[in-house]
Amino acid sequence: MRPFLAFVKRDAKHVFANVISLVVVVGMVVVPSFYAWFNIAGSWDPYGNTKNLKVAVANSDAGYTGDLIPVTLNMGERITSSLAESTSIGYTVTTEEQAVEGVQSGEYYAAIVFPADFTTNMMSVLSSSSTKPTVLFYQNEKANPIARIVTNKASTAVQQDIDQSFAESVTNVGAGVLDELTSYLDDDKLVEFTDKLNGAVADAQASLTDTAANTRSFAGILDSTTALLGNGASGASDSVSATAGVGAALRDTAGNVRTLGDAVNGATDSVNSALERSQASMDDVKTSIDAAFDQAGSAAGSSKTALESAASAVDDQIAELDKLLAALGDSDTLARTWYESWDNGADPGFSGQVGVSRDDVYTAYATIDGLNSSVTSLRASLQGLSDGLRKSAGDIGGAGSDAATSKRRLEELVDAAEGGITQVRGDFEGDLKDSLTSLARKIDTAATDADAIGSSIQMTLDSVNGTAAAAAGDLASARDGITTAADSLDAAAARLGELNGSLSDALASGDMDTIRAILSSGSAALGDFISEPVSVDRQAIYPIENNGSAMAPFYTTLAIWIGGVVLAALVRCNPSEEAVRETGAKPRHSYLGRLVFFVVVGFAQSLLILLGDLFFLGVQCAHPALFVLAGLTASLVFVNVIYALTASFGDVGKAIAVVLMVMQVAGSGGTFPVQMLPEGFFQAAYPFLPFVHSENAMRAAMFGIYGGDFWVELATLVAYLAPALLLGLVLRKPVVRLNEWGEKKLESTKLM
Repeated sequence: MRPFLAFVKRDAKHVFANVISLVVVVGMVVVPSFYAWFNIAGSWDPYGNTKNLKVAVANSDAGYTGDLIPVTLNMGERITSSLAESTSIGYTVTTEEQAVEGVQSGEYYAAIVFPADFTTNMMSVLSSSSTKPTVLFYQNEKANPIARIVTNKASTAVQQDIDQSFAESVTNVGAGVLDELTSYLDDDKLVEFTDKLNGAVADAQASLTDTAANTRSFAGILDSTTALLGNGASGASDSVSATAGVGAALRDTAGNVRTLGDAVNGATDSVNSALERSQASMDDVKTSIDAAFDQAGSAAGSSKTALESAASAVDDQIAELDKLLAALGDSDTLARTWYESWDNGADPGFSGQVGVSRDDVYTAYATIDGLNSSVTSLRASLQGLSDGLRKSAGDIGGAGSDAATSKRRLEELVDAAEGGITQVRGDFEGDLKDSLTSLARKIDTAATDADAIGSSIQMTLDSVNGTAAAAAGDLASARDGITTAADSLDAAAARLGELNGSLSDALASGDMDTIRAILSSGSAALGDFISEPVSVDRQAIYPIENNGSAMAPFYTTLAIWIGGVVLAALVRCNPSEEAVRETGAKPRHSYLGRLVFFVVVGFAQSLLILLGDLFFLGVQCAHPALFVLAGLTASLVFVNVIYALTASFGDVGKAIAVVLMVMQVAGSGGTFPVQMLPEGFFQAAYPFLPFVHSENAMRAAMFGIYGGDFWVELATLVAYLAPALLLGLVLRKPVVRLNEWGEKKLESTKLM
């Protein structure tokens, strides 16, 4: 810290060591302010002296005379007289030849010439074939680029004046027809004409009044509709929610349908497995009977055992059939219950909604019921076979004739059981299986349809709610517009009522002078309204009093940067060996110590510029303290950037600082909006230029702060200190020797 302070004191001592150094420092402080003040003062009101720009006006218009009514117009003469009285631009009335010659010689910046057929062509719009009128505009574009812009504005103003004058003149001609008629008609004809006109006015008033009343009624209807939609939004939610409940009921029904389908599928598996086992068991029973009776004479005990074993196998099949009968019974109960409830339903179209018809359910119900009966009959046959086998086992050892009879009777029972099994399998494969499969598929489809219906209903509910709310808002806006229209109609009807009353009173009194005055009045006012029916009420946001104040942020920022460049050009950034030896400063001490001198002088420059803007020029400023703060912050940042460049790169750094200044003059948006700059480099580099943030902070302080825009711009500007200090304190070291070598080479040229 001590070497740093010693270096700062040494610089301060040398400033006041002699008069020359003090004068130079004062000059560095004062010179940049002249740049800002002269430019701001010159931009204060650049369009206030446009009256000194000479523009020639020549009228060669021959005019126009009407054939039906003796009306004479000369639009060229009228506009020429109007321009001659203007104080915005120095219009000079002259001949066409002198005007063109004056533009060529440079006496006039521009010339406006009205040709001979100007008014005739303008009034041709009232004929069957029209010709567009032309104004000749001559301009000396090499005289001055800004003057060219101003004179272009003059031509636009003349065109607008012509448009307004034409509309006003045509309207005056039309409205003046009544005035002409009142002059030519005698009293009797005038009374007759006025009476008819008064009747038309009364009818028009009544029509306008009725229309206004109807319009207000319609506005009332819209108001009621708006309230209805407001309530209807919630009503629609309730109504469509109830409809969505139907979807939930459908899903519940679909669940019951799936339950029946599962039972049917389970029954299908049971039927297949049971019938297959029964078929195989009958073959085993036949074999056991044959073996038992073949051994009846020699091994009665073995035969008895074989028959009892066959009876046990048949009992097992009976048990399987009992399970099958139970499954079929459950399916039969479900199918019958659904069929009966379907028969009692109030909505005959319900079956179409879920894709399953009442006939489909009845077919499944009847088929399951028939199969149930067949399986019951088969069970009875198997039970008889089981009983016969057990009886035959008990009779083994009796007479041969009895054994033969028993065998034949058992074979008949086996054949009957096999026939029953074959019939049941045929019924199942041929009828029930297809019927149950089709029904299960339709049930699944019905459940899917029910889910889709529920989703569709929910989407409808959401759409209805949104549409109702939007419609309510639109109708409210329409109601306001219609109410305004009704007010306008009432006002127009009131004016017609006043005219009707005046004409009625005049007719009743027979006052011809009053009638003529009423009919001839108002043409000028009507013409003025038609020529300019809309007036613009301009509301300035952050109003600026003059152009000089508007340009002050740009020229002030530029002057502060120029002050930094002047400092770098006149003051050594790298200290001498003698200064380092006297203070014992290291490179960082000497860098920061000399930076203090730059910052102090930069602050002095900026304070002079800023205070001169405020109190000498009197620029508009809403927050003077913030304006000064923005300028001092800009000086701190700019001086650091320029000082780091010069200390690191020597004369090349100074050149870089000048290049950066030129880039920012063109691309910071100080004069033209950034959107008007060429696309590409300028618009891409714009957000990264320090000028931009300094100007934005000053504009916020001068004309009004929005949110925290002043502090955001100031913080962004301060962020440029980081790369400047990084360059000066860290990255500068590797290039110092290279710069010293380059400077020696430049000095050796004896030119630089």
